[in-house]
This record gives sequence, structure tokens and C-alpha cells, in this order.
Amino acid sequence: MMMKQGLLFAALAATSFSVLPDDHATPGTAYGMAYEITATNPAAVVGSMQQFMASPSGQNNPVSVTLVQNISNGDNMATHQINVVYPSLAVMEQSSAANAQSADWMRYMTTLSRSADRVSENMFSMEMAKINADLSGQAGTVSMLTLMSVSDPGAFMKAFEKLMASSAASDFPGDIYFGRIIGAGENPATHWVNASARNMTDLMSGNEALMQSKDMAAYLRAVSDARAVQSVSIQRTALSFPAAGMN
Repeated sequence: MMMKQGLLFAALAATSFSVLPDDHATPGTAYGMAYEITATNPAAVVGSMQQFMASPSGQNNPVSVTLVQNISNGDNMATHQINVVYPSLAVMEQSSAANAQSADWMRYMTTLSRSADRVSENMFSMEMAKINADLSGQAGTVSMLTLMSVSDPGAFMKAFEKLMASSAASDFPGDIYFGRIIGAGENPATHWVNASARNMTDLMSGNEALMQSKDMAAYLRAVSDARAVQSVSIQRTALSFPAAGMN
């Protein structure tokens, strides 16, 4: 499944989140679809995406789209992810119906099928954010994605919300996002956390500082029996297209 290694984190400006004074997002939830691919012709993948997003159909589609390149993802053979974020479930359905009638979309799908093999797909939600650098929509940003299976949602959420409100999270030199994994097939992961930064140096140093903090230690103690980490991967945002009306 695509969520196994990649999500759309560079186009979050189109989500229904609103940021509170403590940099948390309200419970307003946005949804997304993630399509994991192995690109056999990366240039064609990039070109077809740019062509579609510049077309009338792409310009009128109220969704944000990002192409993410896998830097380190273990034994997963996927090279890229195409991630789409919708501000609501209603917009997701409207977009799907519009694409089904679009010649621009059909040309895009034809080119994509010739230049990449699909690995997996899944739906996800975005439910919380810690915005320290506002990197949404910036190509070149790097991110660390952690997937977890949560067995005690109450205990987990209490500890995670406390961590997100901590000074250690506020000191991270980038943004932190959180959500649920929906329709993931056989993958056991139920939730995800993604930390993004401007470059690899910021990501690695920021993650190290966070992991060594007292706030993280308290969180890890609190969730030791509430969740299990399934995977950790590193990605880089290659292309990012904001939703129509947000250019």
C-alpha cells in the first residue's frame, strides 16, 4: 500500500486544518489518497503530472497533489508516491466524478501507465499538525514518516497530544503532522506521524534532539503498551501543486 512509505505532506495548505496559537491543528479533518509507484520513466511521470495540472481539468480541481521521491524505504521497491489531499470527503467524490469525464485525466492516466508500475494505494486522514516552519507546498523538503499500529487509542492520543504541545516539539526545525490510515488492506499500521524539514541536516539534527528530550522519553513510557512502530522511511518532495484557487 502506498501509505506504507509515503504520504502527501507538502500540499497541506489545502487541508481543513486551522492552526491554534500553540501551533496545533483543530480536529477538522482532511483526507487523502496515496498511490505508490515504481517509475520506469521518471521524466515521463514528471512531465505527465505537470501537463495534467496545467490543463483545464487540473486547474479547476480543488485538490493538492504532490510527487514524493523515496530516499530510504527498506525493501519497498516503490520509487515514488503520488499523493492527493482533499479538503473534505465531498470534494473527494466530486473530484473523482469530474476526472472520470475528463479527457485531460485520461491522457494523464495513459502516460502514467506507460511510465510507471503501480505498487499500492490507500486512503488516509490528516488530523493534527505542529507548524514550526510552514513548509507546506515547498519542493525539496525532506521528511521522516513513522507508521504505527495503535492498540490503545485513548492512552496513545493522550500521550501524543501532550508531546505535540511540548517545548521539544516546538523546537523541532520543521513541521510535524499526524493522522490515521484508512483502507490499508493487510498492512497493520493504523496511524502515521510525519516530520518534515527544509533539508536533511535539519531533519536529522531535529529528530535527534527530539528523541533525546525529556518530553519524548515521557511519551515513549506512556505509549509502550499502546502502540507498535511498523516502519520508518525518508522521502523528498519532488513536485507540489496547490489546490485550485490557492496559487
